[in-house]
Amino acid sequence: MKTWDELKKEGSKHYRDTDGIQPIDLYRDLGIFRSWAIAEICQHAIRNIGSGPDENPVSTKDMQKIIHYAELLIAACGEKETHENSIES
Repeated sequence: MKTWDELKKEGSKHYRDTDGIQPIDLYRDLGIFRSWAIAEICQHAIRNIGSGPDENPVSTKDMQKIIHYAELLIAACGEKETHENSIES
């Protein structure tokens, strides 16, 4: 399983190249990352609901984003105790 930092490096280029704080780090520090990530997963999944593949083909890009957000969510939940301890220091 990849770590939080490894997964962040796979995100959008405009976030990877920044030396500042990424929005997802802020969401995690504020304790809203879990809700945000689930909402993002739902948003990209709902975009692909349709009557059939001819009318609304599945977007590979959306599916890749769902996987990426899910992996981030798993990494964040697995690191939650460690991350909370580092905030208290």
